[in-house]
Amino acid sequence: MSSDIGGVMVLWLVLWLVVPWLFVYTAVRVAVGHALDRVKPRLLAETQTTPAGVAFTVTNVGTGPAFDLFVRWPGDAAEGALAHSPLLGVNGKLEWTIAAAPAPEEVEKARSLRLDWSAQLDPARGRKSAVQAVLVPSRLDRQ
Repeated sequence: MSSDIGGVMVLWLVLWLVVPWLFVYTAVRVAVGHALDRVKPRLLAETQTTPAGVAFTVTNVGTGPAFDLFVRWPGDAAEGALAHSPLLGVNGKLEWTIAAAPAPEEVEKARSLRLDWSAQLDPARGRKSAVQAVLVPSRLDRQ
């Protein structure tokens, strides 16, 4: 008879621990689980100044590819793209250089790059955009 009571106590203990854990797990999964399952690009822009110009790099550090990526200065027309890539995969890099001679008493200045891309293979299904700040030398103000 004491073994029956011990079995019932173990069953109650397991239920007392497992049921609240299931409620908490389900609540957390509903609250943030969709964010963990998303496949989407996350683009970062960087610059490096060289004597001959400014080297730009856009890296995809997200969990999905970016299709039909255009990089331009904010306010520029669609034809004035600085760089374009039909596909930038996960951990992929888009690199280009703008030639510009050094200027006397040059200073670094924050400028913005506008990144436009599609998360779908068909760009007509919706485009995304972001503005990234980059540090560039003042010689690019004349560009």
